[in-house]
Amino acid sequence: MQRLSLGSLLVALVVMLSPPARADGALPCEMPPDLTTPADPLVHTGEALAKRNGLDILALGSGSTVGDSGTGAGPALSYQTPQGSFPYKMLEALETMRSTAHFHLTVKGARNMSADAMLTILKRELASHHYDLVLWQTGTVEVVHGLRPDSLRSTLQEGADATAQARADLVLIDPQFSRFLRANADVGPYETVLQQMTGNPGVTLFHRLDLTQTWVGNGQIDLERVGRDQRDKAIGLLNACLGQALARYVLTGAGLD
Repeated sequence: MQRLSLGSLLVALVVMLSPPARADGALPCEMPPDLTTPADPLVHTGEALAKRNGLDILALGSGSTVGDSGTGAGPALSYQTPQGSFPYKMLEALETMRSTAHFHLTVKGARNMSADAMLTILKRELASHHYDLVLWQTGTVEVVHGLRPDSLRSTLQEGADATAQARADLVLIDPQFSRFLRANADVGPYETVLQQMTGNPGVTLFHRLDLTQTWVGNGQIDLERVGRDQRDKAIGLLNACLGQALARYVLTGAGLD
């Protein structure tokens, strides 16, 4: 399987077109219902919100999750926005959509972290604290480094089993769309693994790849097509849109849309 430079991939992922702001303040990104609705209910999430009007969330992932992305091309093409990554934007959206509920978010992971390394963190977190919902962004590092899809599946299965035992919902989050990634690596086997994992009870997949490809296709948010002077604004828009889409996904899955 072809390997590609993580730096080159991240150059592509952090670059996108920022469309004009809307006068009503709404985000200029489409939220198709089929991409913001889980295939199955988020049972534990719904129970937590119904019984105690609160939700304890663990977000686990690599650079885009923790807001610490970098490249080998120098500081101009790296960013550190730990409080602006999409899980934090999801939290902001949840607090707006359900202003009377109490949400707590814990974010774990690191830039260029594999699913195998994340599994250790997941087990430690589940053993020390009760979470109602686990968001696991994964697959990108495995694609970039050409790691074995069957190894990813084994790792995710172990994580799904641990999450189920802890009585929490697991939402997997796949890679975001990138022309560069598609041209230089075969994403398909990893997407297949992620989709297959939804055969486990309590496991759903948030289709970040399809959602971001939709934004590319309709010209709302287009990766790899913006100058460096617009990069920070573009990153902020992408995170805000992903955060809002994920918040809708969570509340819809909980039966509270």
